[in-house]
Amino acid sequence: MRPSNRSALLTTTLLVAAVLAAAVMPAAAASGHYEFTDDAYTAEQGEVVSITLSGAADANNTSAALAGENNTVPLRIGGEDVNFAVNATVVDEDRDGNVTLELNTSTAGQANASSYLTAAGEDSVNATQTTETLPATLDAGDYSLALGPANNSTDTATLSLQAVETTETTETTTESTDTETTTTAGETTETTTANASATTDATTATGTSDTGIPGFSAVLAVVALLAAAFLAVRR
Repeated sequence: MRPSNRSALLTTTLLVAAVLAAAVMPAAAASGHYEFTDDAYTAEQGEVVSITLSGAADANNTSAALAGENNTVPLRIGGEDVNFAVNATVVDEDRDGNVTLELNTSTAGQANASSYLTAAGEDSVNATQTTETLPATLDAGDYSLALGPANNSTDTATLSLQAVETTETTETTTESTDTETTTTAGETTETTTANASATTDATTATGTSDTGIPGFSAVLAVVALLAAAFLAVRR
């Protein structure tokens, strides 16, 4: 083959490669052009948290741009440092550039990841928990959120779980003294009555004989003495 033909063939090959690269690059870029709509998501323990993803402002989020697997984005929640880590693959099934995920924090970490991390509408998510099963609900604190490959995150956010506030109710018991007061008053009345009866009995015993006439026994004694004296004189 002549040198001129080799040069032409090489040039043609380079042009074809450049065209193919230009055609592939927009689609490849689109696969990483999802981002969190908020920098932080806040909820109380036990609540369901909505985590929303959207196509980046500089991405061409059309159905054509999201063709093939370009509507798929990796998601990571938490990490080993917080004893809760989930790896997921989010799929924008309707290719509208928006995905809403729902994380149920009341069961997160305690069951299969696909049961507590779901996607709303037509979209889908395939999740796997990489840490051990938790015995209770997630601890209050911050959990990292990241999109993209593990070694090259395209966007990050934070999930903040707040402890549930508990209100302690103190019951105050008030004891009624009405019954005791009434009982005491009754006992006092009975005692007073008894004392009055005793006083009356004592007075009767002191100043009254069996016949009911004061000094009757003494009169009888005097009469008896006079009768004895009279008889003695007559004899």
